[in-house]
Amino acid sequence: MNDRQGKIYRILSKQGNASIEQLKREVFASEATLRRDLTQMEQEGLLIRTWGGAVLAGKADSDPPLFVRSNANVRAKNSIAKAAVEFLDNNMTVFLASGTTVAKFAKYLQKFENLTVITNGLDTVSALNGHLSAKIIILGGELYENYDLIGSLTDSTIEQFNADIFFFSCSGITEDGFTSKDMIRLNIIKKMNRNSTKTVLLADTSKVGKKYTYKGFGFDEIDYVIMEAPPQNAELKNALGKKLIIAK
Repeated sequence: MNDRQGKIYRILSKQGNASIEQLKREVFASEATLRRDLTQMEQEGLLIRTWGGAVLAGKADSDPPLFVRSNANVRAKNSIAKAAVEFLDNNMTVFLASGTTVAKFAKYLQKFENLTVITNGLDTVSALNGHLSAKIIILGGELYENYDLIGSLTDSTIEQFNADIFFFSCSGITEDGFTSKDMIRLNIIKKMNRNSTKTVLLADTSKVGKKYTYKGFGFDEIDYVIMEAPPQNAELKNALGKKLIIAK
């Protein structure tokens, strides 16, 4: 491993994943050079290549970079986002967790008047840009993986609000409930859920059957689950019952 590859490895060890664009800025190397380095390091078992970046070997259970997830299952996420709009009305207070599906949903909020939108996701804030009639409250905290705000300040700020409805997405979903790859984000989801009158999970069918490290809450605490197609898992379908909404 040369010095440049050592620096790449240290970046991945610190944050779990990185994009080519980030590595170009921090390693001061060309894209072609970085791709050769990543290929060699993957062959040596040090990392796993992803579209546009890499994940540290042994951390494949962690979320890939935001731009990778943003470009995955786009049609399904957009379909779910459009269906989720049916649960909104003017003058509502809305909790939005961070996440690529939720960010796509946020783009459809412009048709409503006098919304108060509360979020810790900077990607969600970006999607809301230009929605002049909404009051947008950004929860304070420490920047996490360049697009989330987390920490004790985030937690304490959530406790100051009550929301009419809460929208979130997940890493995986089974008949027992949803699962997450990240305990920090899961903690925020649980706090937002406790302070919301209604909770809606946005989950495309690529999440079905995937059980990750951190266990979320069960469907008794979720009012609706919106998917772009019926899940093939019969146990999950039965567990959801009338709570399952299929986007049209």
